[in-house]
Amino acid sequence: METDLHGRFVSAVALTGIVIWMLIGCSAVQPVRVLDKGASAITASLGGAFVPSSTPTGLVPYLTGGYAYGASDDLTVHARAHLTMAAFGVAGLEAGASMRALRQNLAVPELTLGMQLMGFASIARTAPARLYPNLTANASWSVGAASLAYLGSHLTLQADPWRGLISPFAGYQFSVSNSVRLQVETIWQASNVDTRFGVFEGESSIGGNGSFGIYLGGVIAL
Repeated sequence: METDLHGRFVSAVALTGIVIWMLIGCSAVQPVRVLDKGASAITASLGGAFVPSSTPTGLVPYLTGGYAYGASDDLTVHARAHLTMAAFGVAGLEAGASMRALRQNLAVPELTLGMQLMGFASIARTAPARLYPNLTANASWSVGAASLAYLGSHLTLQADPWRGLISPFAGYQFSVSNSVRLQVETIWQASNVDTRFGVFEGESSIGGNGSFGIYLGGVIAL
């Protein structure tokens, strides 16, 4: 029984690499708000598609880690590595920047816009390398002195076949110490793509489309 569960778990993680390769789900390490000028932080995210019937954990354990730096008071540059993909022989890296387009003013939210370029390549060169431009917009509201509620969407561009993948998300970020913030985020990855067939057979889809995911993110100020 344990061997069978382990086999299903490994297979699910491996197949999720294919899902992410095709749909490019973004995780909860995109800046909710920009950093102050000169500030830097380590970021991390763990989570993925909600597939309780396919994995013993209920969620696909997709891990990323990265770094962010405040280039100015309104612009943050950031990069990250897709660590789970590396375990299956795929190098996944991305780099980009986020800018503050609007400051919060009472009920009017702070608006943050981002742009990233994501690249994936087989370490053994068994598949062609892929590049995916990704655009992000999110609105955030202060909740108390040290928490944020936010919502937004990613637009990921995929070639061959050409399509734009829309992934709305919502989350909550809170401080656990002076230097550590955590955030919980839900996302409907590739909400405009029919995912009822193929990997996981639509187990995490909503209305037959996309993939519902849950992420836990962390930001450690340096």
